[in-house]
Amino acid sequence: MGTTLFQGFHFPIFDQSFFMISDQIQNILTTGIGHIGCASSSLKPFHSDVLGVICDRNSSEIACCLNKEYSEPFLNNLVVGSMVSLFVGAISHEAYNVKGHVTAIRDVQENEKKACDKLRNGIYEPFAALGITKELADRYWLKTPDVTVVFEMHKIFIQTPGPDAGKEITKSDTQ
Repeated sequence: MGTTLFQGFHFPIFDQSFFMISDQIQNILTTGIGHIGCASSSLKPFHSDVLGVICDRNSSEIACCLNKEYSEPFLNNLVVGSMVSLFVGAISHEAYNVKGHVTAIRDVQENEKKACDKLRNGIYEPFAALGITKELADRYWLKTPDVTVVFEMHKIFIQTPGPDAGKEITKSDTQ
């Protein structure tokens, strides 16, 4: 088991009536291409590419796997308690934005490495259909996931282009 860099806090003040995410949203979050961002203490934005997202429909936590070297500016401005925004989109243009507070920053676990490998291997076929070779895709995807940012999901927004873009998904939307 890896070393925990920072152990989590729970933010009861931010607790909302948590709801289960739909299968459709979970599928996009775990198979789409992700990007996570935060703001520094001076409100300057920082961001990083995500090599994998792990989430369970029955949990309010989301784990995002990153590469430390390529994510250094983002990680240098991230602490437990930071507000983060995760954008994940699919080739189909379906996309979601998830916001919440960081509860842990830690080493990547084995099951998370496997999820990153599965995502990377699954992305080659759609990329090939767009004319992007495996070798070219590997320039982006073949980075070692070595740090995980865990955050508690507070809000989800639809980011798919169209009339619902920007709409917050509420508990009643998932029932």
